[in-house]
Amino acid sequence: MRCVLISILLLLLSSGSSGAMPGRIQWAINDAPPFHILSGPYQNKGICDALISAVHRALPEVASSVWVMPQPRISQALTDQTDLCFPCMIYRGSHNERAYFSQPTHIYEPYQIMSRLPLAAEIASRYGSPVAFELLLSATQYRLGYPAGRRYAELQPLLDKYPPFLARPGVGGAVTILQMIQAERLDYTIDYPIVANYFNRTGQGNISSLPIREQQQDHIPGAIGCARSDWGRQVVNLINSVMPQVRQDPVFLEVLNLWSGADGESYQRFNQQHLARPEYQQATTPE
Repeated sequence: MRCVLISILLLLLSSGSSGAMPGRIQWAINDAPPFHILSGPYQNKGICDALISAVHRALPEVASSVWVMPQPRISQALTDQTDLCFPCMIYRGSHNERAYFSQPTHIYEPYQIMSRLPLAAEIASRYGSPVAFELLLSATQYRLGYPAGRRYAELQPLLDKYPPFLARPGVGGAVTILQMIQAERLDYTIDYPIVANYFNRTGQGNISSLPIREQQQDHIPGAIGCARSDWGRQVVNLINSVMPQVRQDPVFLEVLNLWSGADGESYQRFNQQHLARPEYQQATTPE
Protein backbone atom coordinates (compact mmCIF):
# COMPACT_ATOMS: atom_id res chain seq x y z
CA MET A 1 0.00 0.00 0.00
CA ARG A 2 2.85 2.39 0.87
CA CYS A 3 4.50 1.75 -2.50
CA VAL A 4 1.25 2.55 -4.29
CA LEU A 5 0.89 5.79 -2.32
CA ILE A 6 4.46 6.82 -3.09
CA SER A 7 3.98 6.06 -6.80
CA ILE A 8 0.87 8.24 -6.90
CA LEU A 9 2.62 11.10 -5.14
CA LEU A 10 5.64 10.83 -7.43
CA LEU A 11 3.31 11.11 -10.40
CA LEU A 12 1.88 14.27 -8.88
CA LEU A 13 5.37 15.64 -8.38
CA SER A 14 6.28 15.01 -12.00
CA SER A 15 3.14 16.72 -13.28
CA GLY A 16 3.38 19.85 -11.10
CA SER A 17 3.99 23.34 -12.36
CA SER A 18 7.62 23.34 -11.21
CA GLY A 19 10.50 22.98 -13.63
CA ALA A 20 12.22 20.57 -11.22
CA MET A 21 13.03 17.09 -12.48
CA PRO A 22 10.27 14.53 -11.83
CA GLY A 23 10.65 12.69 -8.57
CA ARG A 24 13.40 14.99 -7.28
CA ILE A 25 13.58 17.07 -4.10
CA GLN A 26 15.62 20.24 -4.34
CA TRP A 27 17.15 20.96 -0.93
CA ALA A 28 18.69 24.22 0.27
CA ILE A 29 21.17 24.07 3.14
CA ASN A 30 23.49 26.55 4.85
CA ASP A 31 26.85 26.38 6.59
CA ALA A 32 25.59 26.21 10.17
CA PRO A 33 26.98 23.46 12.42
CA PRO A 34 25.66 21.31 14.01
CA PHE A 35 22.61 21.55 11.74
CA HIS A 36 24.68 21.24 8.57
CA ILE A 37 28.40 20.41 8.74
CA LEU A 38 30.12 20.99 5.41
CA SER A 39 33.72 20.15 6.31
CA GLY A 40 36.00 18.72 8.99
CA PRO A 41 35.92 15.46 10.93
CA TYR A 42 32.14 15.62 11.41
CA GLN A 43 31.37 16.45 7.77
CA ASN A 44 27.80 15.42 6.82
CA LYS A 45 27.02 14.55 10.44
CA GLY A 46 24.92 17.60 11.06
CA ILE A 47 21.41 17.01 12.36
CA CYS A 48 19.77 18.21 9.17
CA ASP A 49 22.31 16.47 6.94
CA ALA A 50 21.22 13.26 8.64
CA LEU A 51 17.57 14.23 8.27
CA ILE A 52 17.90 14.64 4.49
CA SER A 53 19.58 11.24 4.26
CA ALA A 54 16.84 9.67 6.38
CA VAL A 55 14.17 11.07 4.07
CA HIS A 56 15.83 9.52 1.03
CA ARG A 57 16.39 6.17 2.74
CA ALA A 58 12.63 6.14 3.33
CA LEU A 59 12.02 7.35 -0.26
CA PRO A 60 14.69 5.55 -2.32
CA GLU A 61 12.72 6.25 -5.50
CA VAL A 62 13.18 10.01 -5.08
CA ALA A 63 16.34 11.76 -6.29
CA SER A 64 17.83 14.74 -4.48
CA SER A 65 20.00 17.74 -5.21
CA VAL A 66 21.42 20.31 -2.80
CA TRP A 67 22.09 24.03 -3.03
CA VAL A 68 24.34 25.64 -0.38
CA MET A 69 23.00 29.14 0.32
CA PRO A 70 23.26 31.77 3.08
CA GLN A 71 20.31 31.73 5.45
CA PRO A 72 18.88 35.08 4.26
CA ARG A 73 18.87 33.80 0.68
CA ILE A 74 17.04 30.64 1.72
CA SER A 75 14.45 32.74 3.51
CA GLN A 76 14.03 34.96 0.45
CA ALA A 77 13.78 31.97 -1.88
CA LEU A 78 10.92 30.57 0.22
CA THR A 79 9.24 33.97 0.24
CA ASP A 80 9.56 34.00 -3.57
CA GLN A 81 8.03 30.48 -3.72
CA THR A 82 11.14 29.01 -5.33
CA ASP A 83 10.63 25.25 -5.47
CA LEU A 84 12.97 24.04 -2.77
CA CYS A 85 12.87 22.56 0.73
CA PHE A 86 14.84 23.63 3.79
CA PRO A 87 15.16 20.79 6.33
CA CYS A 88 15.92 22.92 9.39
CA MET A 89 12.83 25.01 10.11
CA ILE A 90 10.83 25.52 13.28
CA TYR A 91 7.46 23.82 12.95
CA ARG A 92 4.54 26.25 12.78
CA GLY A 93 1.84 23.97 11.37
CA SER A 94 -0.13 25.59 8.56
CA HIS A 95 0.25 29.09 10.02
CA ASN A 96 3.05 30.34 7.81
CA GLU A 97 2.97 32.37 4.62
CA ARG A 98 6.39 31.27 3.37
CA ALA A 99 6.39 27.48 3.59
CA TYR A 100 4.46 24.27 3.94
CA PHE A 101 5.74 22.27 6.89
CA SER A 102 6.13 18.55 7.24
CA GLN A 103 5.02 16.95 10.46
CA PRO A 104 7.71 17.53 13.11
CA THR A 105 10.79 15.45 12.48
CA HIS A 106 12.55 15.89 15.84
CA ILE A 107 12.54 18.05 18.96
CA TYR A 108 14.98 20.67 20.22
CA GLU A 109 15.46 21.68 23.81
CA PRO A 110 14.48 25.35 24.34
CA TYR A 111 16.78 28.28 23.62
CA GLN A 112 19.37 29.25 26.21
CA ILE A 113 21.76 32.16 26.73
CA MET A 114 25.36 31.24 25.92
CA SER A 115 28.53 32.95 27.06
CA ARG A 116 32.09 32.19 28.12
CA LEU A 117 32.28 30.76 31.62
CA PRO A 118 33.27 33.82 33.73
CA LEU A 119 30.76 36.09 32.00
CA ALA A 120 27.98 33.49 32.24
CA ALA A 121 28.52 33.41 35.99
CA GLU A 122 28.38 37.23 36.10
CA ILE A 123 25.13 37.31 34.09
CA ALA A 124 23.54 34.71 36.36
CA SER A 125 24.55 36.66 39.47
CA ARG A 126 23.04 39.91 38.11
CA TYR A 127 19.96 38.62 36.31
CA GLY A 128 19.22 35.30 37.97
CA SER A 129 19.00 31.76 36.69
CA PRO A 130 16.74 31.45 34.78
CA VAL A 131 17.98 34.77 33.41
CA ALA A 132 15.59 37.75 33.23
CA PHE A 133 16.21 38.08 29.51
CA GLU A 134 14.58 41.46 28.87
CA LEU A 135 16.64 43.05 31.64
CA LEU A 136 19.79 41.56 30.12
CA LEU A 137 18.80 42.81 26.65
CA SER A 138 18.36 46.33 28.00
CA ALA A 139 21.83 46.32 29.62
CA THR A 140 23.94 48.10 27.00
CA GLN A 141 27.28 46.98 28.45
CA TYR A 142 26.70 43.43 27.15
CA ARG A 143 27.10 42.80 23.43
CA LEU A 144 24.54 40.41 21.93
CA GLY A 145 25.22 38.74 18.59
CA TYR A 146 23.46 36.14 16.46
CA PRO A 147 23.45 34.97 12.82
CA ALA A 148 21.64 37.18 10.32
CA GLY A 149 18.33 35.73 9.22
CA ARG A 150 17.66 33.77 12.40
CA ARG A 151 14.30 34.00 14.16
CA TYR A 152 13.71 32.96 17.77
CA ALA A 153 10.06 31.93 18.13
CA GLU A 154 8.38 33.39 21.22
CA LEU A 155 11.53 35.35 22.15
CA GLN A 156 11.54 37.27 18.86
CA PRO A 157 9.29 40.15 20.07
CA LEU A 158 11.82 40.91 22.83
CA LEU A 159 14.71 40.79 20.38
CA ASP A 160 12.86 43.13 18.04
CA LYS A 161 12.69 45.70 20.85
CA TYR A 162 16.45 45.61 21.44
CA PRO A 163 18.52 45.42 18.22
CA PRO A 164 21.62 43.22 18.54
CA PHE A 165 25.14 44.55 18.67
CA LEU A 166 25.80 42.27 15.69
CA ALA A 167 23.57 40.24 13.36
CA ARG A 168 26.35 38.52 11.45
CA PRO A 169 25.92 37.44 7.82
CA GLY A 170 28.08 34.84 6.11
CA VAL A 171 29.15 31.26 6.73
CA GLY A 172 29.54 29.43 10.00
CA GLY A 173 26.25 30.42 11.58
CA ALA A 174 25.99 30.25 15.34
CA VAL A 175 29.41 28.62 15.75
CA THR A 176 31.11 31.73 14.34
CA ILE A 177 29.17 33.78 16.90
CA LEU A 178 30.44 31.50 19.69
CA GLN A 179 34.00 31.91 18.40
CA MET A 180 33.57 35.69 18.67
CA ILE A 181 32.27 35.28 22.23
CA GLN A 182 35.21 33.07 23.14
CA ALA A 183 37.56 35.74 21.70
CA GLU A 184 35.71 38.44 23.75
CA ARG A 185 34.49 40.28 20.65
CA LEU A 186 30.88 39.57 21.72
CA ASP A 187 29.44 38.78 25.13
CA TYR A 188 26.51 36.43 24.59
CA THR A 189 24.08 34.87 22.17
CA ILE A 190 20.96 32.72 22.36
CA ASP A 191 20.61 29.37 20.68
CA TYR A 192 19.78 25.72 21.17
CA PRO A 193 21.91 23.79 23.70
CA ILE A 194 23.11 21.53 20.86
CA VAL A 195 25.11 24.48 19.44
CA ALA A 196 27.13 24.90 22.63
CA ASN A 197 27.52 21.11 22.83
CA TYR A 198 28.99 21.06 19.32
CA PHE A 199 31.31 23.99 20.06
CA ASN A 200 32.64 22.43 23.26
CA ARG A 201 32.85 18.88 21.86
CA THR A 202 34.93 20.01 18.89
CA GLY A 203 37.47 21.71 21.17
CA GLN A 204 36.78 25.29 20.08
CA GLY A 205 36.30 26.64 23.59
CA ASN A 206 34.28 26.33 26.75
CA ILE A 207 30.85 27.90 26.51
CA SER A 208 28.28 27.84 29.30
CA SER A 209 24.49 27.89 28.80
CA LEU A 210 21.86 29.53 31.00
CA PRO A 211 18.07 29.03 30.96
CA ILE A 212 15.82 31.99 30.06
CA ARG A 213 13.00 33.11 32.36
CA GLU A 214 10.79 34.33 29.51
CA GLN A 215 11.18 31.03 27.61
CA GLN A 216 7.85 29.33 28.25
CA GLN A 217 8.18 26.51 25.72
CA ASP A 218 9.42 23.22 27.11
CA HIS A 219 10.37 21.99 23.64
CA ILE A 220 10.76 23.33 20.09
CA PRO A 221 9.69 21.09 17.19
CA GLY A 222 11.84 21.00 14.07
CA ALA A 223 10.37 20.26 10.65
CA ILE A 224 11.09 20.33 6.93
CA GLY A 225 9.77 23.42 5.18
CA CYS A 226 9.02 23.48 1.43
CA ALA A 227 7.91 26.25 -0.91
CA ARG A 228 4.28 27.24 -0.51
CA SER A 229 3.48 26.09 -4.05
CA ASP A 230 1.86 23.05 -5.63
CA TRP A 231 5.31 21.45 -5.84
CA GLY A 232 6.02 22.14 -2.17
CA ARG A 233 2.65 20.79 -1.08
CA GLN A 234 3.21 17.57 -3.02
CA VAL A 235 6.71 17.11 -1.58
CA VAL A 236 5.52 17.69 2.00
CA ASN A 237 2.69 15.19 1.56
CA LEU A 238 5.20 12.69 0.19
CA ILE A 239 7.57 13.19 3.15
CA ASN A 240 4.70 12.92 5.63
CA SER A 241 3.74 9.57 4.10
CA VAL A 242 7.02 8.10 5.42
CA MET A 243 7.41 10.21 8.56
CA PRO A 244 7.30 7.25 11.00
CA GLN A 245 10.35 5.76 9.23
CA VAL A 246 12.17 9.10 9.16
CA ARG A 247 11.63 9.66 12.88
CA GLN A 248 12.96 6.19 13.71
CA ASP A 249 15.84 6.14 11.25
CA PRO A 250 18.82 4.70 13.21
CA VAL A 251 21.47 6.94 11.65
CA PHE A 252 19.34 10.06 12.18
CA LEU A 253 18.78 9.12 15.84
CA GLU A 254 22.51 8.48 16.28
CA VAL A 255 23.32 12.01 15.07
CA LEU A 256 20.62 13.53 17.30
CA ASN A 257 22.20 11.71 20.25
CA LEU A 258 25.68 12.85 19.24
CA TRP A 259 24.84 16.55 19.65
CA SER A 260 22.24 16.34 22.41
CA GLY A 261 24.84 16.65 25.15
CA ALA A 262 22.91 14.18 27.29
CA ASP A 263 22.98 10.42 27.39
CA GLY A 264 21.19 9.00 24.38
CA GLU A 265 18.46 7.31 26.37
CA SER A 266 17.53 10.56 28.12
CA TYR A 267 17.36 12.53 24.88
CA GLN A 268 15.36 9.84 23.10
CA ARG A 269 12.74 9.88 25.87
CA PHE A 270 12.48 13.66 25.51
CA ASN A 271 12.31 13.44 21.71
CA GLN A 272 9.77 10.62 21.48
CA GLN A 273 7.59 12.01 24.28
CA HIS A 274 6.98 15.25 22.41
CA LEU A 275 6.78 13.75 18.92
CA ALA A 276 3.93 11.58 20.21
CA ARG A 277 1.72 14.63 20.83
CA PRO A 278 -1.52 14.29 18.79
CA GLU A 279 -1.06 17.63 17.00
CA TYR A 280 2.27 16.37 15.60
CA GLN A 281 0.65 13.37 13.93
CA GLN A 282 -1.70 15.32 11.67
CA ALA A 283 -1.37 16.34 8.03
CA THR A 284 -0.12 19.93 7.70
CA THR A 285 -1.02 20.88 4.11
CA PRO A 286 -4.30 21.03 2.17
CA GLU A 287 -4.89 18.03 -0.06
